Amino acid sequence: MSATYKIEILDTPEEKRRASKQMQMMQRAPDAGLACVLFSWLYFGYQFWCIKSAQLSGYDLLVPSIYMALDVANAIPPGLSHLLALAAKGKAKRVPLLRVRGDQVPTVDVFIAYCGEGLDVVMDTVRAACALDYPEDRYRIIVLDDKNSIEIKEAVETLQAKRKTVYYSTRKANVITHTKAANLNHGLRFVSHLPDGPSDMVAVLDVDMIPLPHWLRSLVPHLLEDSKAAMANPPQHLYNIPDGDPLGQTMDILFDFFEPLKQCSNGGWCTGSGWLARRSAIDQLGGIPEESINEDILTSVFLTALGWEILYVHEPCQWGLVPSTLESHIKQHKRWCAGIVSTAALWWNPRAKSMSTGEKFGALFPAIAISLEVVASMATYVALPILLLTGLPLIVTSTDTQFRTLSVLSLIRYFALFYYGLLTTKATNYRLGIVFSQPIWQMPFQFMTLVRFSLSVITSGEVPLFTPSGLIDSPSSARSLPRRIKTALIDFGFIVHLSIALGCVAGLVSTLQAAMTGPNFWKFFLVRAGWPTAFILCSIYITDSWMPMTRIIFPPRPIQRETLLERDPASKLAYPTEEAKDQHRARPSQSRTVLITAYFVTMTILICRG
Repeated sequence: MSATYKIEILDTPEEKRRASKQMQMMQRAPDAGLACVLFSWLYFGYQFWCIKSAQLSGYDLLVPSIYMALDVANAIPPGLSHLLALAAKGKAKRVPLLRVRGDQVPTVDVFIAYCGEGLDVVMDTVRAACALDYPEDRYRIIVLDDKNSIEIKEAVETLQAKRKTVYYSTRKANVITHTKAANLNHGLRFVSHLPDGPSDMVAVLDVDMIPLPHWLRSLVPHLLEDSKAAMANPPQHLYNIPDGDPLGQTMDILFDFFEPLKQCSNGGWCTGSGWLARRSAIDQLGGIPEESINEDILTSVFLTALGWEILYVHEPCQWGLVPSTLESHIKQHKRWCAGIVSTAALWWNPRAKSMSTGEKFGALFPAIAISLEVVASMATYVALPILLLTGLPLIVTSTDTQFRTLSVLSLIRYFALFYYGLLTTKATNYRLGIVFSQPIWQMPFQFMTLVRFSLSVITSGEVPLFTPSGLIDSPSSARSLPRRIKTALIDFGFIVHLSIALGCVAGLVSTLQAAMTGPNFWKFFLVRAGWPTAFILCSIYITDSWMPMTRIIFPPRPIQRETLLERDPASKLAYPTEEAKDQHRARPSQSRTVLITAYFVTMTILICRG
């Protein structure tokens, strides 16, 4: 193809502000990550020394040792993210926003993999794909139907009568499990048999991701400019997140913070939807890897192993949906957890032979971090109420000076974590809590997913499959109140959350009662239940355990998707409204951060004043 196109750099004032903000974040994050690591281990080192000193004084050290072990275990996963930030030190770079102009642009096959989601949802995506600002004869749209749906076939064929470059294909199997990689590989074979053969590039859209008109013109020039780049990936933006994001469904920390940092170290990943890749690179790989339900991660990892680069283009190019029910939200996160952990299998994968040990560890970073986080969080979730109910000290020191020093180190560590959290929150335009923003209530579900995954791999050598979240029914809202309570406590297992919350309440109350009868109320309470990290976790366990249960017992009124769209009556083409795209709606309250900070400062002052 003769290069009669032109590539432009978007250099608008808004883009300059965005780029400046991102560069500042990437320059500050490594130092903030280093501070978190140093002050965390300084605090833990001094805490260990206090325990060793107390051992000489004859203290019972079982409970303090268990508490410290849990505290250290919970610090390791965020510590890994701090090290990821540190790895980007001195490597901050700006990836400009580009546009390719002209009609003689590379050809693209756009795959939309369908597996039973709503007809209206997938057709909105197909219609938006047909309306791209890209020459109509330079790209094809292929709907890959893994449900063998007559409705989808008829809808696509109706659209095909108006636009010849829209195709429908199915493997003629009623697939009920998530096999997106196999479906995409079927698409690769399908387009190879079309009259013009495969296109120069391959693009993939999730069925619920509505592409914006500039999508292809935004991504294509990055592959044209960089001959080493195999894939260009945009972020995923979501238009139906409820106000305040009560379930923590936003993925902004991934797309606005971690992906730009990983790009600094050439460790970019496929973002799952909206990505564009060279067909030659995918063919060199032998197709989309089917070894994991997270085919996107393995695709980018194996391409990197072959010497290709993965680019991240930080520009809104698509708008999609989060699961609208608690059931589907839980299922989605369980699938993500299992999928990321399943990437651990690449250590033995023949395709990864060319990867160095360091590159393998880098690729396995999320699997390691998530596994450690789930196990450590679940252990603490169960153990903390038990430790509180023993009535024994969580913190032991031999002298008042040790007690004050440990308290000050705890406060310094907290402010290091606070500053790092502030950077991540600013990067997401404050759509994330500054500290303790992870929804703790999800941990039991993720832990059971991890156990199920491990047992399945060990016993059968197979990765368990999951139903796509779009296929999950949500009957709880239609049931009577007693049935909804039973669903919450028994079917979903929230009786575990309720037991943890009640255990924390009982531990706090019993400690307060005992402290009131003693000579030194504050110190008695602080070392047994009021130590900042323990008290804050306990408070979060209590509040976070109630929130998901209330959404089942008293389900909120569902958001009607159509109210979030601007639709052209004639063409039925729809895009999210400006109000739906307004990410300020998803900003959570920072009241928890304010209260946590106030508690840390107050307790430290009380301790230091004796």
